[in-house]
Amino acid sequence: MITFLLILCAVFMVGGFVAYNPLRRKMDGIIGVGGAYFILIGILMLFASIGQIAGTISGTSNVSALEIILGIAVAVAGLGYMVIVMLSRCQTAGQRILLPFAAMFIGFGFCWRLLAAIFLHMPMESGKKSAMDEIEEAHDVSKMPSIIYDDGNNRWQRVTLNKDNATYRNDNGQEVFINSTEIFGNSANTSAGRVHW
Repeated sequence: MITFLLILCAVFMVGGFVAYNPLRRKMDGIIGVGGAYFILIGILMLFASIGQIAGTISGTSNVSALEIILGIAVAVAGLGYMVIVMLSRCQTAGQRILLPFAAMFIGFGFCWRLLAAIFLHMPMESGKKSAMDEIEEAHDVSKMPSIIYDDGNNRWQRVTLNKDNATYRNDNGQEVFINSTEIFGNSANTSAGRVHW
């Protein structure tokens, strides 16, 4: 079991080193390095606790009940945080599925990136974006939530979402069409006035 976990950690460390910057850009606004570490620790403690319990049952390990309980508590906290992030920050099923893997790659990758920066004088580039990336992100329709509000705090629910536009409907049945060129950060100027999220 320990050999398997060490091989798995090595795969995630190498993969994290290579995929660190693209994942940081992709998961920007969903999870940072600190949150990725917390989820990573929760996942690793889950596997460690399962190994401790199995070892205790088979008689090959003599860990105390307190160690097992603390390991399970840390695992539950890390995995609970992951569920909270999935429910509150992830907007698509793809982001929810990617989150635990991205957290492990970002957590492990940061370790190697930090060591490479110290000893090899390589740049960290922690999710640094180009000017073009920032412009595209400012007009990104896919980042719009399912519910937005107008200046009167009236609720508008998303009806359709396409590559470069979205349609929202309020509680009165009025619809508004939002094109990507109308989006500026967390708001958009529309035919129904300004909306925000």
